[in-house]
Amino acid sequence: MVSSVSQNPNVTRTSIFYINDIHGQTKNMEKITSASKNFDSFTPSGVDKLKLSAGDTMLGHDEKLNIAANKFLNANNIMASAVGNHEFDIDNKKFLNIIKDSTCKMMGFNTKIDPEGQFNNKLVSSYIQESNGNKYGIIGLMPYDLYTRIKNKPQGLEIENEEETTKQVQAEVNKMKEQGISKIIVLSHTGYEQEKRLAQNVEGIDVIIGGHSHDLVYGVKEGENLFYSKKTGEPTIITQGGRDGSHFGILNLMFDKDGVITDVQNNVANTNDFKRNLGIQKVFDNILGDSEKIGTVASAPTMPEKVLLTENPHADFIADAMRKELKTDIAFINSANIRGAFEAGPISARDVSGITPFKNKMTIINVTEKELVDALKYTSKSVLAADGKPGLMQVSGLRYTINKKGELLDLNFTDKDGNTNKIDVNNPNIFKKYSVAVDDFCSKGRDGYGMLKKFDEPDTIRFDYDKDKITVDYIKKQTEPIIIKADGRIQIVD
Repeated sequence: MVSSVSQNPNVTRTSIFYINDIHGQTKNMEKITSASKNFDSFTPSGVDKLKLSAGDTMLGHDEKLNIAANKFLNANNIMASAVGNHEFDIDNKKFLNIIKDSTCKMMGFNTKIDPEGQFNNKLVSSYIQESNGNKYGIIGLMPYDLYTRIKNKPQGLEIENEEETTKQVQAEVNKMKEQGISKIIVLSHTGYEQEKRLAQNVEGIDVIIGGHSHDLVYGVKEGENLFYSKKTGEPTIITQGGRDGSHFGILNLMFDKDGVITDVQNNVANTNDFKRNLGIQKVFDNILGDSEKIGTVASAPTMPEKVLLTENPHADFIADAMRKELKTDIAFINSANIRGAFEAGPISARDVSGITPFKNKMTIINVTEKELVDALKYTSKSVLAADGKPGLMQVSGLRYTINKKGELLDLNFTDKDGNTNKIDVNNPNIFKKYSVAVDDFCSKGRDGYGMLKKFDEPDTIRFDYDKDKITVDYIKKQTEPIIIKADGRIQIVD
């Protein structure tokens, strides 16, 4: 049984600083940089120090933001990172140009790459990392569902399915073992459930630094993130540090002379416990430019841990801004579109952009009451999904209640005069219509929102900017510091 403490001086001591799914959040990158420097300063000598990422450090279509994310990886000496789906938000050529001089190895083992294509020799499948004379085999996995998560499929790059990847990883581990590499680490942007299966189906993996599903995995618990080989009894440890850079981890390990983990400690820390690093902040300023202060936040809660499956007060504020600025009946935001949080203190336009980084285009669509109900019934089923997707619809102008079976129980519309009107979720009006402010991701019917596919309708109003501009304009009009808080507009009951 793996224990949490050991005094055996004859083992290899390893400390891994790990990150995943930062999603371009520059404020949290600045705080993680402070934590990273602490790790560099306080990790004892004689300990092998590794810094690794499970991917999705980048996000969105803003080239400068993705350049900043790559600078963050380099500045913190992150040795290697799996390539996540959000690394493909930006144009493929721009992505490859950003990473061409990166000191962080960008990894994709489970790929088939066209030798004549643009990705040839640009990604690393596996490699050997040395520290204090000790060798670690590193393998990086990209998401199996990459093509369902990105708008444009990369040319000349195919992702192997899970079954084939499992076989190939086992073969690669075997090859490393034959070369005398006994400590094996997989950087995985495939998701927690997939990582559990990998741990149980591949012999010889010691650690899986995981990501993609945004799980926050504390400590070490058998059957959850600690699995033992049925053949050898050797352990495999899985980590995940949530999403948006809200947390990071330090995994302390001890290996015996055969490269088997004998002791482990998984420390997951809250990024907000660290101050923003002024050095990397200056680097970001040079890349992104100074950002004007637009207002002040008096108070704001932290981001909900299960952000896809609960009311998000930060989304509440932005949805209210959308509805009021565009003068619509209702506003919708799909939960996954919000990637950061407001914080107490001065707020800049860049801060708002970091919270809504995808740079979609706003639309005003007209939907019937039935289509409105159908959208909320569809999104309510997210509570039954293992990954919580697509997530509950964040709203303004509506209040709704669902149960833990994913059923829509109650729905109320509040008009512009503050009058509340109950909508019959079992018999909605097929003729009554509402104007809805929503971005073109939803109004083009993506992520299963076919009932909102109104982008090409003649009465749809289209804008050339996203909700960040609307929110900035709204904040500038406020005469008092902003208070961010939930108000119970989404209720989940038994």
